[in-house]
Amino acid sequence: MTVASRMTAGAVTVGGHARLQQLIDLVEGRRVTGVAVVDDFGRLLGAIDTADHPDLFGPAGGPRIAGTPRQRRRRDRQCRAVAGDLMAAAEPVPWTWPVARALQALTAAGTDVAYVVDDLGCVRGTITIRQCRTAPAARTALKEAGRDQVRV
Repeated sequence: MTVASRMTAGAVTVGGHARLQQLIDLVEGRRVTGVAVVDDFGRLLGAIDTADHPDLFGPAGGPRIAGTPRQRRRRDRQCRAVAGDLMAAAEPVPWTWPVARALQALTAAGTDVAYVVDDLGCVRGTITIRQCRTAPAARTALKEAGRDQVRV
């Protein structure tokens, strides 16, 4: 079973030169907690996690609205940051990988979500630890490795 069969298609992406206001509007409009930063060809450059920037997106688990529209416009004028300035490194997961290998990569990276890329490196979706663990092949691989305990 490959990552392509378990992933959630259609990740939310933004260009590396997107302005802060565009990024905030995208996060609020789509109600997401993470955005992939891509180049002009759609290849993964990094990711922005809203929990890493509570001053811009609000506290984790709190309201997602980052102030009133007037406050956001004022903050945008003061801070000329672009998406490329806020992103962190993101490890891509090829969609041809077996699910068990993707689970190992997610566990090793210490993250719950990874961006799935095609053969050209373009972002095609996301995969989570939960999606990997529900796959029969992943459960078998974990049991064989002696790590069949489920962490919550």
